[in-house]
Amino acid sequence: MNTINDMDNYSDLIIRADEYMRKNLSAHRALHIRGVAIESRRMALRYGYDPRRAYLAGYLHDCAKGFSRIENEKYAVKYNISIPEEEWSLGNALIHSKVGAYFAKEYFGIDDKEIFDAIYYHTTGRPDMTLLEKIVFCADFIEPMRDQDSAVPLDILRPLAYEDLDKAVCEISFCVYDYITKVQKGYVCPDTKLTYDYYLRKTSGR
Repeated sequence: MNTINDMDNYSDLIIRADEYMRKNLSAHRALHIRGVAIESRRMALRYGYDPRRAYLAGYLHDCAKGFSRIENEKYAVKYNISIPEEEWSLGNALIHSKVGAYFAKEYFGIDDKEIFDAIYYHTTGRPDMTLLEKIVFCADFIEPMRDQDSAVPLDILRPLAYEDLDKAVCEISFCVYDYITKVQKGYVCPDTKLTYDYYLRKTSGR
């Protein structure tokens, strides 16, 4: 079991993660991963969470992004991961988060439920996320390397993520749901809609 209470062990995990990303992912993806890790650490400091744990979760969130269909199928069978057929049709867009959580546990030896869940749900979100899950979920969308696009209004969401994390989760999940259903007219993971509904209820009564 790997813990990150020991700074030497934590540093070793980051070095291993960096080496893996550089060898197995594109330069653009590696920059995004570092951006999410840095943003996660900044948000952790803002909300009183351990910045090392947040940085590591951010660094590992896309560790399976470069996997092929065959690799994903192997891990899905090995760990009995339930993946709907609609998600298989989207390539690695949604699958990488589920498979990545198990890969991080196996390859990097991280036996940590909080980090596991932060990786597993970083793409779709889910109702009642932990603080770390919300941090990585938001950081993935607002990190500095992310360009403005029609799906997520970054000029609004970046400051909002440091003012009210629940509202940021609500807005991001709505933007993703709205963009996919109205613009792409494609499949939306049910967890995304459930996330929006949950955080809308949670924040609307304030």
